[in-house]
Amino acid sequence: MSAHAVMSSAHRSRARTVNSGLSRTVNAVATLGSLVTLSALLVLAGAVGGLVDGAPTGHETVTVTFDSAGH
Repeated sequence: MSAHAVMSSAHRSRARTVNSGLSRTVNAVATLGSLVTLSALLVLAGAVGGLVDGAPTGHETVTVTFDSAGH
């Protein structure tokens, strides 16, 4: 007799529910990972586009200072 035949219908149903939940979780994580990857590629494309747009850099520097009040 196989293990599948020995399992009760309630146990099989519960196993399907757990597998279904795990499947949904893995699918959600994969989708989120794809969105993060796409966003990172768009940011990278924007950065590269900014570098090659032909605008002179001029070697400007930016200095940020804060006073004691945090302004």
